[in-house]
Amino acid sequence: MKQSRRLPFPGVGLSSLFMVFVILCLTAFGILSFSAAKSDWDLTQKHVQSVQAYYAADSKAQQVLSGIDARLYRLLQENPVVNETELARHLNGTVIDDVSLSLTADSSGSKIAFSVPAGSVQEIQVEIQPITGPERYRVLSYRLAASNEWNGADQPLELWQGSQP
Repeated sequence: MKQSRRLPFPGVGLSSLFMVFVILCLTAFGILSFSAAKSDWDLTQKHVQSVQAYYAADSKAQQVLSGIDARLYRLLQENPVVNETELARHLNGTVIDDVSLSLTADSSGSKIAFSVPAGSVQEIQVEIQPITGPERYRVLSYRLAASNEWNGADQPLELWQGSQP
């Protein structure tokens, strides 16, 4: 009698195994691509929110500057011989569009500073100097800065010191 040889996987050839392997690889690559696309989408949304917060803060800072300009114009109309230090003192503590103005002074003269939040971790910081000329103020600083100073004391870094432990 003739004995038939039985394979463990009847009817499964090398090409079928190869196709199963290819399908598994394509499925894995598809899942990885989807994961990368979702991560990119999330990062894009964070960037959009950051840009929108910046432009909203920039718009508010420009409105505050417009309010300062109107107040300086009114002060100079009422008293044309007022000096720059008195102009700055008149603006000190003034609130325009929920933004408080503060007076700072140094060797170059009196300045008015304010900041507008641009999201949860940044703010636009503006510093101007009132002047008695037709332009009424000079912008000394207009910058985007971190709202809080980073304190790394509570997050120590474990750095390699060059020797084996």
